[in-house]
Amino acid sequence: MNKFLAFLLFALVTITDGIICVSNLVPDQIRLAFAGDNGVSVGWHTYACPFSSKNPNPNPTVIYGLSPKALYSTSINANSSAYDTRNILKTSWFYSVELPNLYPSTVYYYQILSSSYVSTSAILSFISAPAVGDQSRTVNIATYADMGVDGLVEDIITGKHLFERALGALQKILSSVDFFLHHGDICYADDLVSGVFKTYEEAFDYCQTMMTNITSSRFYMTTVGNHEINCTNAPILNDLCSSDHKNQIPYSNRFHMPSKQSGGYLNSWYSFNYGFVHVISLSCESDFPNAPSGNLIDTITQVNWLKNDLTAVNRVVTPWVIVQCHRPWKGSIPLDDIIEGGFINCPSCQAAFEKILVEYNVDIYLTGHVHWYERICLNGTINTTNYVNPNGPVYLTNGVIGNPEGSSILYQRSSDSCFLSTQPGFGILTLLDPSHAIFTFYGNSNMAILDQIHIIKNR
Repeated sequence: MNKFLAFLLFALVTITDGIICVSNLVPDQIRLAFAGDNGVSVGWHTYACPFSSKNPNPNPTVIYGLSPKALYSTSINANSSAYDTRNILKTSWFYSVELPNLYPSTVYYYQILSSSYVSTSAILSFISAPAVGDQSRTVNIATYADMGVDGLVEDIITGKHLFERALGALQKILSSVDFFLHHGDICYADDLVSGVFKTYEEAFDYCQTMMTNITSSRFYMTTVGNHEINCTNAPILNDLCSSDHKNQIPYSNRFHMPSKQSGGYLNSWYSFNYGFVHVISLSCESDFPNAPSGNLIDTITQVNWLKNDLTAVNRVVTPWVIVQCHRPWKGSIPLDDIIEGGFINCPSCQAAFEKILVEYNVDIYLTGHVHWYERICLNGTINTTNYVNPNGPVYLTNGVIGNPEGSSILYQRSSDSCFLSTQPGFGILTLLDPSHAIFTFYGNSNMAILDQIHIIKNR
């Protein structure tokens, strides 16, 4: 009798499993990233069948082409990964494939193919990167950091639905943006207050699903922030995180940046080209002396990689060089840094990177971490909106687009701070030609221009 009941239960679960999987498993959280000069990475997420950790799509495949009715090319370098989400009801699987050898500046259509229990995605599209060195058109880049979901308590404290409001603002400018740079602190799944109302995985899944309309049509290039390191942002609770929720493991599974193509490491440090701009993404969290979050490898590999990457840049081909990293080392001091006794403007980041960026004439350094927008003065002078041949990078911090912790409270204004705003907003960097760029900071609520500067380089 017991054997019969066991068999009946197994059969019932199997049947139920099949019905649920067939009707509910779909590719979601679809995201694009660069994969070399003429390639694109397509990533997505799917839940496994209930009570199963089995990969529901063991052969992830994307077909693509120049017409939605002619998807004749097939992706390469498929990758599947999962980590312990501590949810026996549904295991998350993450996928990435590469679309190689794309024509420059061309509209491509793509579709994620179905598998046994996963349906086919809609047909989506993107515009491939221009040829390296192409100066025939302007480049428009959306820039910000520190964007994530909130819970009920945070709605009351910091303002209702800051994340959703930020997405609404970004949606309005989507058609004019070539790609996005998100300088760390992505989704805030580790936020303690948010965790009262959403689990770590629920917060991350909700965030990435809500962002899909943006990330499935534009290249979304990220760097690691302190909120991607462990499952909680409270250090005294780190021991409660499982091994799969430490050392930025979820972040490493959920995003696929071009470290392989640029000799970098995971999603931590990498670089890519887009037309006449070279972009470098660094980790301000790990892998340099006295790094705030320790090291994934050591204290020298990332620093040496940065030197080698900058040495290889041909400034005739890509005259603009931009670096994104999560933490600033210039600017005003927020009250929470004083209260928490934390890193004030990351002196270890400055010691590791600043001399290199100045030596190689990096044009712009983009950061977040502090929850306001701040622009550092030109060469230590009085405020100006014309940055003509600055000595070293133009320093721009924007961690105020919308996150559950709200805006930072000013403790001490820096003498080199030329503009500071706590109003939620984002930046648009427009590279007009090899010598002239415009950076504009827009407010989320009404898309008003809150700050704008011209950067001019006599190359």
